[in-house]
Amino acid sequence: MTRFLCRVAPMLAVLLLTACSASNMSRLEVADDGEHLQLYSNNGLLASRLSVEEVRRKRVNDLLYLQATLENGWKFELDFQYKIKWFDQQGFELAPESQPWRQLVMAGRSQANVQAVAPNPSAVRFEIWVRE
Repeated sequence: MTRFLCRVAPMLAVLLLTACSASNMSRLEVADDGEHLQLYSNNGLLASRLSVEEVRRKRVNDLLYLQATLENGWKFELDFQYKIKWFDQQGFELAPESQPWRQLVMAGRSQANVQAVAPNPSAVRFEIWVRE
């Protein structure tokens, strides 16, 4: 019995850690035209409560600036983290290690603006990732 537990326990621990980390991620994607907002999620609960209402972009000194208005559609406070990933024309992620997760707490049925600046002038597209 002890041998069996020694073999199975590490595999169960890895499976539990993988399941926990994968289920807490969501991705908010904005189409290239900036008009079509979609929410992709593998966390249905977070996705059902959070949406992108508006996205604004501008270029200053060749750098892309972003402001996204997020809306908490739930009646209670929503506490989560977000991260903005930048991509070039060929779809390569730019400076992936330089974009930290940021904490955001939103009151029930409220909106909040999140802002970011692209790490270099080659950025043409972005994604907003959220997790609990």
